[in-house]
Amino acid sequence: MAYFRPEHRSLLVKSSVLAEGIVSKEMRWSGQNVYDVTTLAESPSYEVQEGVFAQLLLLEPRDARKAPIYRICLHDTEIFDFIRRNREVDLASLFTFIMTHELLHIHRFATGKADFYGENREDEEEYVDMLTRLFLAKNPITGLKNVLTLLDKVEAAPLYNFTKFVDRWRNLDAYL
Repeated sequence: MAYFRPEHRSLLVKSSVLAEGIVSKEMRWSGQNVYDVTTLAESPSYEVQEGVFAQLLLLEPRDARKAPIYRICLHDTEIFDFIRRNREVDLASLFTFIMTHELLHIHRFATGKADFYGENREDEEEYVDMLTRLFLAKNPITGLKNVLTLLDKVEAAPLYNFTKFVDRWRNLDAYL
């Protein structure tokens, strides 16, 4: 079992800042003070979901006047296992992909565009995966193509046709 060391955490911080910048630019939204990040080593075992790079938790405050905090729990072991099996993927690119994806979920939940407790979790995953790929294509990062290519082999991108996304007063036209 491998856990993040200080150098991995430093890389995670840089990738998180990059992902937050992309989501902020594309969605005109700031994630400051809305989320925190933990790792598998720091999470109680009852919170752990198997087979994912990260999972999102909603932490409700005791004081109803305060906003909830979203927690991104990165699964160190799944991430390192993926990197070990796929040497052509660099950790910074994978972190950027994961954090962009999770921040898009947080944006959608925090702004009411999606329901954290909703039943259509698969639809939400597909939509966020689509947006993640679109935004990362619009903001290219060295090494990200390797991540997307490998993830497509594991699970194909949700849509490969011309689609118009409508996102409150904004249209995003994209070929996926």
